[in-house]
Amino acid sequence: MQGEDNRPRASRMSPQDRREYLIQSAIRTFADRGIGETSHSALARDARIALPTMFHYFPTRSDIVKAALDEVMRFLLEDLLRGHAGPERAAPLAIEAILMAFCDAIDTYDHYVRVWLEWSVSIRGDLWKSYLVFYERAREGHRQILERGIREGSVRPDIVIDDATRIIVGLAHVIVQMKYSGSSREQVTRTVHSLAIEYLSTEHAAGKCTASA
Repeated sequence: MQGEDNRPRASRMSPQDRREYLIQSAIRTFADRGIGETSHSALARDARIALPTMFHYFPTRSDIVKAALDEVMRFLLEDLLRGHAGPERAAPLAIEAILMAFCDAIDTYDHYVRVWLEWSVSIRGDLWKSYLVFYERAREGHRQILERGIREGSVRPDIVIDDATRIIVGLAHVIVQMKYSGSSREQVTRTVHSLAIEYLSTEHAAGKCTASA
């Protein structure tokens, strides 16, 4: 039939696997097209499923946007932040590891980072409200690391933790700008190191961290 769509459809999956597939597809579509510019039809087309199937799993556009942003939040907070915050690292080194894991995610999970970037500057409406939830959770995760560092003696006891958490989370934007403007990983590492080690560490810990890096 003329005009028939001959693109392969998504394979059969369990309902849970299908839902996860649709979320992953939506993250890629939002990264390419923009969160605010993408319709249910575009999401279904990119996922290679029938439009009624998309409505079955995500009845409203808000539903799929929330699911995609929840997954981006989970990745950033669980895989990157908590995944590198273990007590086996001195606190400044843990923060450096988290930030460099984010740097590497720009290459390996570029679609997640691009969605996060748009999310982080969508300062109107529900998107911004949901981003502030992520922002405060990210700050709290780094707050816990800094408090541990103060107790253990690797973080300067005079540091203002509220200020430090804002700087650390804000550095993610600096990293993105550096990477997308062509900076090498070595250049990003130097920038991150100047914060994580030279700004956060006690002099004694800075010597230990530099030696063990």
